[in-house]
Amino acid sequence: MLDAKIRGYYDQVMKPVGGALARGGLHPNAITAAGVGLQTVVAVLILRDALVAAGLVAIAAGVADSLDGAVAKASGGGSKFGALLDSTTDRTSDALFFLPLAWLYGVAPDPARDGQSWVAALALVTLVATFLVSYVKARAEGLGYECNVGIAERAERLILIVAGLLLGLVPPMLAILAALSIVTVVQRMLFVRQQIRDE
Repeated sequence: MLDAKIRGYYDQVMKPVGGALARGGLHPNAITAAGVGLQTVVAVLILRDALVAAGLVAIAAGVADSLDGAVAKASGGGSKFGALLDSTTDRTSDALFFLPLAWLYGVAPDPARDGQSWVAALALVTLVATFLVSYVKARAEGLGYECNVGIAERAERLILIVAGLLLGLVPPMLAILAALSIVTVVQRMLFVRQQIRDE
């Protein structure tokens, strides 16, 4: 939802930044790799129960995730492999949020979290739901249909995750994100079905 509404404005803001980095010789794939590195740090911090620090590093990882696209556009549109790498690392980054949270609450819970092992299961449900959001879009576009709709696209997911980490509200964040992701999957399925019916 936010992606669709602010994409044009955001692209204009990031265009000079991407151009400057491209002129400096920075390759978009290197930025993508750096983003995954930062996300790995986020995962380690979550496992150490340093959630506020994890949220702050997640912001930097999110910036890197947007910069690679800006540099790719400034460099002439990027490559097919770069697009594949970006999509793959996006899913990897999602996993590096939810799997550590599942471990934190399910495998090595703090005594302060007694009775909250259900949060680990919720983290895994959220992981699957967010993967399905991306999969439905990729599959639909592979079949030749538009699928840029939904209440919880990547921007919304990142905002919710960072807010949950910074504010110490991981369980409600996961519950909201799981629900919104499931709604988004249904929205995308119905949107593509309507396109098929209109053919």
